[in-house]
Amino acid sequence: MTYLQPWSLWLLSLCLLPIIIHMLNRLRYKTVQWAAMYFLLKANKAATKRAKLRQYILLLFRALAVLFLIWAMMRPKTGGFLGQSAGGAPEVIIVMLDRSASMESRVATDRQDTKRQQAIALLTEAAKDSIGSRFVFIENVLRAPLEVADLKTLATLQTAEATDTAADIPAMFRTALAYLIKNKPGSAEVWLASDLQKSNWRDDSAEWQDIAARFTGLPETHIRLLDLSSAPGANLSIAVKAAEFRPSKTAPEKGTLAVSLETRSGGATGTFPLKVTRDGATSQSDLVLNSAIRREAVKYDIAKLPDGGGWGKFELPADENLGDNAAYFTYRTPVPLHAAIVSDLPGAKRIAFAAAPDKTRTDRTAELFPQARISDLKWKDAALIVWQGPPPADAVSKQLQAFVESGGVLLAFPAGGDSGNGPLGITWGAAENGKEPFRVVSWDELDGPLARTDNGTSLPVARLELTRRQVGRIASETAHVYGVFADGQPFLIGQQIGSGHIFACATAPDPEWGSFSDGFVLLPMMQRLLAQGGTRLAPPSLGIAGDWQPQDTWTAVETDRRRDPRWHAGVYKQADRLIALNRAESEDTADFLNAEAIKKLLPNAKLDVLTGAATMKADRLTSEIWPIMIMATMLFMTLEMLLATSKALIPQKPKPKVKREEVAA
Repeated sequence: MTYLQPWSLWLLSLCLLPIIIHMLNRLRYKTVQWAAMYFLLKANKAATKRAKLRQYILLLFRALAVLFLIWAMMRPKTGGFLGQSAGGAPEVIIVMLDRSASMESRVATDRQDTKRQQAIALLTEAAKDSIGSRFVFIENVLRAPLEVADLKTLATLQTAEATDTAADIPAMFRTALAYLIKNKPGSAEVWLASDLQKSNWRDDSAEWQDIAARFTGLPETHIRLLDLSSAPGANLSIAVKAAEFRPSKTAPEKGTLAVSLETRSGGATGTFPLKVTRDGATSQSDLVLNSAIRREAVKYDIAKLPDGGGWGKFELPADENLGDNAAYFTYRTPVPLHAAIVSDLPGAKRIAFAAAPDKTRTDRTAELFPQARISDLKWKDAALIVWQGPPPADAVSKQLQAFVESGGVLLAFPAGGDSGNGPLGITWGAAENGKEPFRVVSWDELDGPLARTDNGTSLPVARLELTRRQVGRIASETAHVYGVFADGQPFLIGQQIGSGHIFACATAPDPEWGSFSDGFVLLPMMQRLLAQGGTRLAPPSLGIAGDWQPQDTWTAVETDRRRDPRWHAGVYKQADRLIALNRAESEDTADFLNAEAIKKLLPNAKLDVLTGAATMKADRLTSEIWPIMIMATMLFMTLEMLLATSKALIPQKPKPKVKREEVAA
């Protein structure tokens, strides 16, 4: 509870005034012992007790009437967010704002303001009751503490506007902790406004234990959370997964542009207009949605590739979230992709064919390297390295590590035999021969080497019949399993290292190992890994807003409105380079935590969670309760008046007893 007139707190002592007057009145009389009064007092003993009780109750009502009248003069305010601030405003208030792309969802279907705007309104209203506090603002992109003189200016700050980024809530907490530890305020509060999206909170991260312990060690620090989560509505989102220009064999400036699209629906189905902008020209097509997720490949004939490459944009109609209705792409002449296969086994020829099946294409090549000729490998020209055999020597291992960290892809196949080590921390179990074929029963169809094709068709992974396997392992908490056997063992596992990835497959492309050598899974898997590794050979053409931090000045291409490439999606140009920035894919996932899950992340910290903040009006965050105090004052005065005039507790003169003989006469 807070007070708009805290200076009047000292007036509360006036509630003792009726008691003081009562005590002074008692001093006006002097008690004189008189023997004849003894019997009269004894006779009226019961009446005297009732009189005393009546006086005490009257005294109580008068004191309470004065108390509540003065309390009302102080204009108390209370609410869920600041309900425990009766001890006064803290010295420092750290305001943390989650302004990720998901915060641009509307707070309700009948309102136009977004969750971010609602958060700013609530935080500004709450700051009115914290006179004398210093405000420090931290947002999710730059995460640099900024002292704000007046929180009313929060809505006008550039660093509080909408973004197309994801958020790292643990990193924001660490920034707040660093500020508190460095500045050592006497008392502090941390105000956080967030929609509790699971991907932004990273609730499975081990760093929450350390964050919770550090806040527990700050006894004068309180955390207050505005829970802006709400049930997802019928929202549509669109994303570009890849864009590739495939030049014609006869004329390199001509070709076909293939764009892989993914559309997600929060429940809406039917036909929707899809606006397409390509190199400034706009057209419209119909988008038919019959499922929650749809993937498709859109192809365009390019008569002439623009100098420096081209760009495009897909737009959905306005809905509950305006931040996920657009997706951007760029395209240009592809760079040559080269795969190096390091193996001494006969099956290596099948790997090379899967990497470069068309011998007439000069932009896709593959070369075999026996272990003895590894020194001839040109690391700077390779996009994909396939390793099948014993682990590399230390010198080669360092080169391989640098290759992956720079964006290259390493794929390791087993060589058979006993368990042992592979390249870059990959370990192999012993080779197994099954009585029945080993079958892959589950795999990641949304991302990675085994994902669906551009037109949404699943790879025939379930058709694989593997007579032999050798399971690979990656000792890392961040490793991702892309395919699983029926007994739970991984078929394909991968991990990101730097800008690149490493993968370990549990079977080899050899007929003795099973049907994996037939190529219906091996071929698309190799082509995808080769394209993924090719990003290291050319400047990026696709990026994630917030992750890609430009060092030079980039100008927005598709709009004249002010755009900041640090946190806005769009197409940007610098000299003859183009890059398309899109929001993080995780922002399209409607997966949110609840208040109980947040309390488990910060178990011993002083934490208050205000649920339902998404639809709460700012002026209801705290409310004045002085009218209740006035009503209580009037109630106590009425009770005092009724008791003062009532004869219930006033001593009455006993009626004389009438003798029975007199009644008979």
